[in-house]
Amino acid sequence: MWLATALPMALSALGGCGAQVGGQTGEETDDGCVFAASQLSLQEPSPLGFSAGQALALAEGQRSAAFGWLQTPGIVYGPESGAGQIMVRTSAVGPAKFARVDPSRSLPHCKDHVLIPVNVVLATAGGALEESFTVNLTAVTADEAAVTELVPSAELNGAFAFAPGALGGRRFGRLEINLRFRAEDSAGYLLAGIEGGDEASGTASFQALPLACWGDIPALFPACSD
Repeated sequence: MWLATALPMALSALGGCGAQVGGQTGEETDDGCVFAASQLSLQEPSPLGFSAGQALALAEGQRSAAFGWLQTPGIVYGPESGAGQIMVRTSAVGPAKFARVDPSRSLPHCKDHVLIPVNVVLATAGGALEESFTVNLTAVTADEAAVTELVPSAELNGAFAFAPGALGGRRFGRLEINLRFRAEDSAGYLLAGIEGGDEASGTASFQALPLACWGDIPALFPACSD
């Protein structure tokens, strides 16, 4: 079982440091980070030495990948299983920004980054996932850009579902989508957020259940490194 602490690890490993910053100079906090955002044209070099256009070029367009649905003993879901195919399409939907960390109010893992609002369409060949969402594409280097999105289970458009009784008294709370884009390849992984609790003791539990991985993924979860 992977506990809730696994999720911040996953976000930082795939570049998910992007705060949801609002306004040209607004500041927001996200995962212990405080940023000041300034507008950035696509062609303008950022203080990190690369442009937003370079970061967008890594992710823009459509790509497909083969993957295998991961299985956890005792937990059944569908409608897909075994070998699968996933399609990801990404397009810019807003102006780019440069987010600079306020080190006096941020945790050590926070990094300056370029961010670009993008629309992402993600679909699997068997209809389990047919999702579309707007999120920040973030980049801290010229070589890689990343997206992390948490989709509440009630808002999923595809047919993905756990078999009745598969989770016991727990429930499927959300789908976590992690995507990484590089010039030569792309990668990603999907996690199901399984929530539970004991009303008598007032305790809550959370399991990040790996569903699928493709491409070169850091060995955060044993199932993704097999």
